[in-house]
Amino acid sequence: MNAPQRPLDAKLAEPGDSRAGRAALVFSRAASGDTYLSRQQVGYPYHICGLHRFAGDPAGMMSLYVQSCAGGIFQQDRLRQSFIVEEGALAHVTTTASTIVHGMAEGHADQEVRLQVGRGGLLEFLPGPLILFPRARLRSRLLVRAHPDSTVIVADSFLMHDPSADGGVFDWLAIEVRAEALDGVLIALDRSDVTGRTMAAGHCGVAGPYRAHGTLLILHRGGPAGDLVDALRQALAAVADIYAGASILPGDAGAWTRILAGDGVALRAALQAAWLAARLCLTGVVPQSRRK
Repeated sequence: MNAPQRPLDAKLAEPGDSRAGRAALVFSRAASGDTYLSRQQVGYPYHICGLHRFAGDPAGMMSLYVQSCAGGIFQQDRLRQSFIVEEGALAHVTTTASTIVHGMAEGHADQEVRLQVGRGGLLEFLPGPLILFPRARLRSRLLVRAHPDSTVIVADSFLMHDPSADGGVFDWLAIEVRAEALDGVLIALDRSDVTGRTMAAGHCGVAGPYRAHGTLLILHRGGPAGDLVDALRQALAAVADIYAGASILPGDAGAWTRILAGDGVALRAALQAAWLAARLCLTGVVPQSRRK
């Protein structure tokens, strides 16, 4: 019996909010087996490119790049993204570059991403890291709802950067990553609140010397989660300048990986290695790297 599905809230931006931006897309499976965009509603600052097919991807998978025309995230931005992958569709969603979170004189920015994957669907949501400039303030929420017979790979990452090199740090970052079944039953929940001063001072325990953080969440019930964790650990062990770990999600729902890195280069290398290992473990084929 299929679990009842709670549709994602279609209200992605508050009416009348001049700083609100939205993108809502639905991926469907054609009779040919190929994935296509059956619905898209995209407004400023977002822009989407055409669908691409890459060697090494599962049959029927399409890749989509999401771009921002704004040059980053600014104070008072209220950004909303929704990606729904319907039954049997396969999608890889990424960005053309990292996203700068600019300094803010007042208020903060808010970003929310909602992902929903139906039975037999596969979604890889792998955006570039957030780059936190001095005085940046951001609240970020990521919600994943997945059918038990689907596969979801999600990356969430950030790093701090001071372009002036005069010791400036971001003000604060609040992150929530929540994974649920389609009926709303909680699978996993992770929350982080950190200030730039705390990170710069090295007061975050083992994270002390690291300035870039990343998470890879994998929801998959089609095989032993322990094998997936072993593959992730082996791949990450070969990456320099990181401190990382992988563990099994509650109920053998998949795997969770946390990565601490010395800089953005090491973070990207680690996330790439973890994604490649996960794809190989889940599909038996190594994917082709995407151009950025």
